[in-house]
Amino acid sequence: MAVIGIDLGTTNSIAVVFRNGEVEMIPNSFGEYLTPSVVTIENKELIVGKIAKQKLVTNPENTTSLFKRDMGTNKTIKLGKNKYLPQELSALVLKQLINDAEKYLNEKVEEVVISVPAYFNAKQRRATKLAGEIIGVKVDRLINEPSAAAIACHEEEFETFVVFDFGGGTLDVSVVDCFENVVSICSIAGNNQLGGIDFDKAIAMHFCQQNKIDYNSLLRAEKESLFLAAERVKIALQDNEEATMSLSIRGKLYSVKITNEILSLISKPILDEIREVIRRAVKDSGFVPSDIDRMIMVGGSSYMPIVRDYLEKLLKIPVESAEDIDYMVAMGLGKYLGIKQRCSEVKDLVVTDICPFSLSTPIVNESDSSKPLAKVIIPKNTVLPSSRTVTLQAYRRGQNNISISVYQGEEMYENDNILLGHTKVKIPRNYKENEQFNITYSYDINSMLYVEVEIISTGEKSVFIIGDDKKLESIKEGNQLNAIKEISIKLNSNPEYEACIERARRIYKELSPELKRMLQERMESLEIMYKDCVNNIQKKRAIVEEMERLLDVFDSISEFNESDIFSDFGIDDNSIEDKDIEEKDIKEKDIKIIDGTGGRLS
Repeated sequence: MAVIGIDLGTTNSIAVVFRNGEVEMIPNSFGEYLTPSVVTIENKELIVGKIAKQKLVTNPENTTSLFKRDMGTNKTIKLGKNKYLPQELSALVLKQLINDAEKYLNEKVEEVVISVPAYFNAKQRRATKLAGEIIGVKVDRLINEPSAAAIACHEEEFETFVVFDFGGGTLDVSVVDCFENVVSICSIAGNNQLGGIDFDKAIAMHFCQQNKIDYNSLLRAEKESLFLAAERVKIALQDNEEATMSLSIRGKLYSVKITNEILSLISKPILDEIREVIRRAVKDSGFVPSDIDRMIMVGGSSYMPIVRDYLEKLLKIPVESAEDIDYMVAMGLGKYLGIKQRCSEVKDLVVTDICPFSLSTPIVNESDSSKPLAKVIIPKNTVLPSSRTVTLQAYRRGQNNISISVYQGEEMYENDNILLGHTKVKIPRNYKENEQFNITYSYDINSMLYVEVEIISTGEKSVFIIGDDKKLESIKEGNQLNAIKEISIKLNSNPEYEACIERARRIYKELSPELKRMLQERMESLEIMYKDCVNNIQKKRAIVEEMERLLDVFDSISEFNESDIFSDFGIDDNSIEDKDIEEKDIKEKDIKIIDGTGGRLS
């Protein structure tokens, strides 16, 4: 029984396996690694892949693609007489790749690990897992695409780099910190509606504009032909400075010459969106440009010269292209299979992943009740798995239910964020005081969310997951939820940091009032830095080391004072003078210590 990985892409998908100590990409029936994520129906038979892609032009009414962008929605696509949800179409792609894998491996596939865009929300992730369930295959693990790419790109033992994962339909940018045997994802930003197909559209619209063609008047087959021609021009411009786009529409031949310079001009809105995603990722990482060694471009759309040129001009760090741009996510996914199976070649590699967006619940806005505030429970870029609890209370006395809603996003007000799910929970009527309750968000390693509501007065608990139609679906509390909580507690505890805090408390008691004030100020500053790092493991380590050096200086003074209180049953005449010198010197010593990181902590 085999376990394989599938990079389920918007335009193309790839299957991989880890065996004999290395990653193997699995060829399809055409001997190719890339299988188009396209489905068609012909003679009542559903066909996936290369043949289906050709049917986009010859039989567009019964062929569909790009359905990954609609994952997690109720949008239906009609093929023949039947309608299909996006997850059902994705299930057909998975089934095709699994069939190809079983023929290649000569054994049955038992489990699949699927890569997904980092910015997929809980509904989209649930729909992806459901695609596996539809065809009866176990999907126990989802991995973020930039995290998979980071595993594949990891070369040096100590390095910090940016992964620019630009595919056919999505863009993910992540900042990765590698040290010792750890690959730590520090931040992720992305756009699920930005990819190579947007350049195809820009070329197609330019073609219509130059030839005075009314795009909206074109038939579906004509539009598909237009986009395929635009895609061919985009690919041609990867190796040539100029390409001619020609297309016959209703018996008339149209053409236009397109250069990379023209493509860059007509694609400015796309490039601006790319810049914004990179800005968010680097800003959230806690790193500054001087901390980052390089950017690595992966994903099929990174082949485009205008994208690489734009990034090289935009950034102050080296921009590199991965050797196998199309396959980097799949290669990292394959390597992750080895980690998951504890294969000796990669068993010591540790990968930490994060929550790409904040998750909140609405609370009453006392200044404007029409604009509820978003109370963040799990902040974005929190290391997974994570479990966080907040205590809230009913708005009015005597209420018999409370409204529970889950929102995704970074905005201040509830309605400016994306509603993921909503439900009501019954509470005891309490006319003496506002009934209190705990709400816990538990986010597992697959970025699947569990919501637990506990009524404090009764101890009654309810557990929910994100369901269909923006509803929270009730489930029974299971071992998995308890495991998330236990692991989260371990991840959020840092014995070295906690030891520093306790040591500072002990030293504080033994200092003079002036030195107490100085220690308190320095420790408070470092504690704020530590908390601001969120999941930047290396910087957290550096701050703890900084605390230890600072405490060493203060500790030396407290030890000196204690050891020299008595000297041969007499008073040392120099003790008071030496103490005064130490108090004067502490500021200079302390300042040197704070600056000892070379500015990385400021």
